[in-house]
Amino acid sequence: MLVPFLTHALKRVAGYLFLSKDEGDHDLYGLDHGILNVGVPPASMWMNMGFWEQATSFPAACQALLDEVLMAAGLLEPDGMPFGQSNTTRFRVIDLGFGCGDQSIYLAQLTRKIQPAEASATDSPRHFLLDSYVGLTIVPSQFRFAHERLYSSSNTNGGRVKLFCADAAKPSTWTKDIHEAATDTSIKEDGTDGALTTPNQATWVLALDTLYHFIPSREPIFRHAFGELNASIMAFDLLLSDTPSIWDLILLRLVCFFAATPFSNFLAITEYRNQLLAAGYDRDKIEIRDISDHVFAGMASFIERRDGELKNTGMTIGRYRAAGKVSKWWARSGIVRGCIVVARR
Repeated sequence: MLVPFLTHALKRVAGYLFLSKDEGDHDLYGLDHGILNVGVPPASMWMNMGFWEQATSFPAACQALLDEVLMAAGLLEPDGMPFGQSNTTRFRVIDLGFGCGDQSIYLAQLTRKIQPAEASATDSPRHFLLDSYVGLTIVPSQFRFAHERLYSSSNTNGGRVKLFCADAAKPSTWTKDIHEAATDTSIKEDGTDGALTTPNQATWVLALDTLYHFIPSREPIFRHAFGELNASIMAFDLLLSDTPSIWDLILLRLVCFFAATPFSNFLAITEYRNQLLAAGYDRDKIEIRDISDHVFAGMASFIERRDGELKNTGMTIGRYRAAGKVSKWWARSGIVRGCIVVARR
């Protein structure tokens, strides 16, 4: 009995290692070698829910979501161009969760024209939109990946950009270097826009699809942004419907458990606004805009489409298939709402 069992086991192992599941014992090679032809690293490593009103690719949708947040905050014009030709406000962005650095590079490369009174529009020099950018991520592998990409990019002017590996949800654990980078208002000598000498300074905390992950909650960073950073907040965040069913709440709690996301972070709009008010923000300066119709269905459709494309070349989308199903559920049920949040200081 032992020999047949071992023979069967070896066949199963060999089949798992060398044969396609669809082809059984017929062919040694199928489409699995597609993975050997994929470019590494990919040209982009964006990761957020995306804004799918017009976008058809994942990187374009991710950038579009960032643009929507920037436009809501007033850093970009409605046409997507950097704010104002004559405006000399110096912008600092503190980015809570920059992923693999795509949004860091994008933000660092944004330029605008500053038009002196005596100069024509065609003669206006270009200046970086951001006077400084400070990014935080809690994931060491993403920090290393983004750090290498950012400082190898030719157009980011690295002196204005600082990345840190730290827990953005817990400002009390930030190092001295982080606190200094987040609050320093001096103009650096290594490439900062020397022409922008106005004392006008606007600090923005950016959280692009990250705040609902914060443990234990968003409250510490809201308080820190208002009280210590004197900063406005711009974010894309996930909120809870005002009328969820008991069944949907049970399912959402299960999703949160497997996604290691605090269920308590899913707040209705009123509760969310109250957290911002408790941190010190003015009710009249808080804007929450629901963009769910351009987020969840588009994300679900893209993942389903990409999964089919990958299968055709012997690959799989893996765990993101589950993310697609959750997005489809949210689009259908409306229990979770994707919202742009702006709280001005």
